[in-house]
Amino acid sequence: MIRALLIDDEISALKAMSKKLEMYCSNIEVIAECSSAKEGLAQINALNPDLVFLDIEMPWMNGFELLECLGGKVNFLVVFVTAYDQYAIQAFKVQALDYLLKPVDKDDLIECIEKIKTKEKNFEQKDLQSLLQDLDKPTNSNRFMVHSADGIEVLTMEEIVYCQASSNYTYIYTTDERKIVVSKTLSEIEKKLKPDGFLRVHKSYTANLNYVKRFSNLDGGELILKGGVSLPVSRRKKEDVLNAITNLS
Repeated sequence: MIRALLIDDEISALKAMSKKLEMYCSNIEVIAECSSAKEGLAQINALNPDLVFLDIEMPWMNGFELLECLGGKVNFLVVFVTAYDQYAIQAFKVQALDYLLKPVDKDDLIECIEKIKTKEKNFEQKDLQSLLQDLDKPTNSNRFMVHSADGIEVLTMEEIVYCQASSNYTYIYTTDERKIVVSKTLSEIEKKLKPDGFLRVHKSYTANLNYVKRFSNLDGGELILKGGVSLPVSRRKKEDVLNAITNLS
């Protein structure tokens, strides 16, 4: 039996994975289900699992940061469970690491377990560093995936009108007038946005340049978007905003 530990902040995803392993992978024994990276770290140290199914996007600490905390050589196999898009996932293939895309398909899960039966190489720190470098490379993906309160949101860049910071959260406003709450800072969200299409206009706002109507000098500076939305423009961002508007084709 392979002793497996599951780490995922989404309780529904955690339970679904546990159930699928029980139904389709009789050689896997789930020894713990952890709903946070903090709990996962503690259980890894306490239980010494053979295999860890590790979610990547989690609050407080993501899956990569969890592995960095363990340091040196990790003495268990790792299967990343991720919502990364089809372009970024190439990094996992290059590094020959096991991964599953959310929502996890039972056939993909069975195939993954078959592969790790013969896998002897544990996950090492150099594997993590190489993977992070590959994931940071720019891609041509137009999709934007985030974890919301309701699950995973898959948006195109064109659907995002602007983003607003709110402490450690970000509100994403879309073309269909939705307000999506994401447990990531605005700076973290910006890393996933195409740099040639979005601009930070204020410490609390990032705007999609495709929806800019005009700039107003009222109240120190405002950016008017399609639909009549007004975003404040900070003094230090004013020049960047005017240059961006001038260069719009």
